[in-house]
Amino acid sequence: MTEIVEIVEEVARRLADPAEVARVASVNKDRLLDGRQPLVWHAMSLNEGYLGVALLHSELGRRESAHAFLAAAAGSQAGRHGLIDGLPALLFATRAAVTRPGDYAGLLARAEPAVRELIKQRAEDETHRGEVRFSAYDVIEGLTGLGRLALSYGDTEPLAYLIALTEPSSANVPGWLVTHASVRGAPAGEGHFNLGLAHGIPGPLALLAIAHREGFRLPGHEEAMERIATWLLEWAHDGSWPHIVPLRQQLERAVPAGPPIRPAWCYGAAGVARALFLAGQALDRPEWREAALLGLRTALARPWDEWGMVDAGLCHGWAGMLHITCRVARETGDEALLEAADRLAGRVAGEFRPEAPFGFRYSATGGAEVAPDRVGLLEGAAGIALALHHYATGRPPATGWDAALLLD
Repeated sequence: MTEIVEIVEEVARRLADPAEVARVASVNKDRLLDGRQPLVWHAMSLNEGYLGVALLHSELGRRESAHAFLAAAAGSQAGRHGLIDGLPALLFATRAAVTRPGDYAGLLARAEPAVRELIKQRAEDETHRGEVRFSAYDVIEGLTGLGRLALSYGDTEPLAYLIALTEPSSANVPGWLVTHASVRGAPAGEGHFNLGLAHGIPGPLALLAIAHREGFRLPGHEEAMERIATWLLEWAHDGSWPHIVPLRQQLERAVPAGPPIRPAWCYGAAGVARALFLAGQALDRPEWREAALLGLRTALARPWDEWGMVDAGLCHGWAGMLHITCRVARETGDEALLEAADRLAGRVAGEFRPEAPFGFRYSATGGAEVAPDRVGLLEGAAGIALALHHYATGRPPATGWDAALLLD
């Protein structure tokens, strides 16, 4: 445990200076299979921006450091607006930094009404669009992520959109069918259903569950949760879930085949299990909770070297599996999961690289060339340190940082 605490402290030390962080991270570019070379750094972002680092310092109680990164983000321009990027992300990180009355009163007074109006307008626009896209409903850009922030103000427009999304478009075709490609640059095909927490229907299930738990209950709310959970359980296979279900497979009710996919937050058993577990808690459905536990236990029972993990990050690496396993283990007292969390923490700590600027290196599968030195919440050092800190303290996050991942 001492080693883990020291790693968290060392990562925070390396992420102490906004100018130095930006100098190293702001030149990062990825080279993707379709030839694009996107710039990874977005200053006003929880992922690969100042705001994920601000979350880490806030969670560690380092007010001055958190303030420095919030100030740097507030002075930058946003290219897009979702829970992870732009003004909503700035609002989320600022709220997490508040420790006493009056903190950031001026910034909050300006940002809150603007973000609330932005979210309401997005919900209205998507309701009338007539086409479902990841960016309409997902955690990263869409109304699931924005809806988690909206709950703080009692705004339920995103919930109403997501409940309507679950209405079948026709016999045996759930309403969350998307017709664009699952990966940019790939053929669109005839459409598919996404099963990842990051971009798929588990995200809306998690938000609907959290909202129900907190007393926000709209017409059709429980029925929507029932539709999603039942559908997810139908596509469970060997304790895992596929990335997507093509429309043809849905219509033919074809049984999933192939080996289990990587049990990560973004796609796979970890994220889906957490969504099902939250839903089972909210509606007191023990069979959903047990399915979630089975998914985690089954994934953990497989040889870990066969998981396909190639980095330590929260998104699709070891830290994501650690944090979800740790969360569920402590909420249930499950001894097998508690023991697995100890081993996962050791695995994450073993990924620390003293020679790396921020202590951890990012990698990816599929042949893409990615920038390795990342700082943010989803793929970078700040998120890994947050997961390790949560494990080491044994307490729920003081700032509620994992709400940005729809984990609570």
